[in-house]
Amino acid sequence: MYALFLVPVLLVGYVLLWLLGFLGCALVQRHRPVPAGSDYLVVLGAALDGCEPAPALAARLDAALERFAAEQASGHAPLVLVTGGKGPHERCTEAAAMARYLIARGVPAERIRREERAVNTVENLRFSAALMAAEHPGYRCTVVTSGFHSVRSALAAHRAGVPGRVLGADGLLAHGPYQLLREAVGTALALPRANGAALLVLTGTGVVIGLV
Repeated sequence: MYALFLVPVLLVGYVLLWLLGFLGCALVQRHRPVPAGSDYLVVLGAALDGCEPAPALAARLDAALERFAAEQASGHAPLVLVTGGKGPHERCTEAAAMARYLIARGVPAERIRREERAVNTVENLRFSAALMAAEHPGYRCTVVTSGFHSVRSALAAHRAGVPGRVLGADGLLAHGPYQLLREAVGTALALPRANGAALLVLTGTGVVIGLV
């Protein structure tokens, strides 16, 4: 009977510790400096409103515009790589909508590269890495995404071998607490072996202690 009480307590405790750890990583990522000198600014796709960027994507693009201007002011000339395919309820690819948004705000079309196949963060970074490596071996890049999405993006970039830093376009709660919680869950699911092993160990430990 004691085990029936102890196991849920241990599992809930682990989930709370995970959430706190995720929040800490997100805050560190938010304040991590991103040096100038990137060859590419990689803007990760997000939902569209029709064929126009929805608020989260618009914030990413605005941050990329600011970064593009800052890089130019520092004497650099980065390319902007927009990545995102066409979702089931979208009328155009995210990359196409992003490119139009940037061009309308002064980014020369010849400075924009499109990756229009990716349907998730992992594909965003993997396909973008292949494109950048083919065009510019030895490249450096800055990945631009939403603040709440920066931890999972950094993990995906590391796994894809993308050399560069992740820039959060806005605050962690800029799009509401639900998005931050959703990202915590998404990041946990991106580490299935580690979290699965931890949950199994905690469950087994709770059972053993409860039966002693």
